[in-house]
Amino acid sequence: MSDLAVRDALPEDASEVRSLVTRALFAAGLPAPEPGLDDDLVDLGYYRAEGRAIWVAERDGVVVGCAAIDRGEPGAAVLRRLAGGGLEALVEAAVEFAAARSLGVIETVLPPGLPGTQEALRGAGFESPPGANAMLLRKRL
Repeated sequence: MSDLAVRDALPEDASEVRSLVTRALFAAGLPAPEPGLDDDLVDLGYYRAEGRAIWVAERDGVVVGCAAIDRGEPGAAVLRRLAGGGLEALVEAAVEFAAARSLGVIETVLPPGLPGTQEALRGAGFESPPGANAMLLRKRL
């Protein structure tokens, strides 16, 4: 098996990203992304704005995973669209992105059952804040 590479997603990666996210949602028993609500999966240009980014994990030229950062509350980033393979490396890219912008926290709301995401996030030091919903995971930077 060859090495995993994480790179910025390109516009032409949109169909692979959409497929990865949809498969992860279905595996968790959740509905597919909806037009109008999930347009960032159709046009990855959404992530070109300041404070946003999207990456793919690639192995042997095939996109196997994805992750995105969106703007959150002031001083915070929101991790989104974490799906597929290479999750640990994708989470690392997201944390590095947020830290390089001197953000104090990165958080995500993670529905149960998304394949591998809990493990990747907890392995990177994400935790549920005391008293918060267990789906909210946060990492202080």
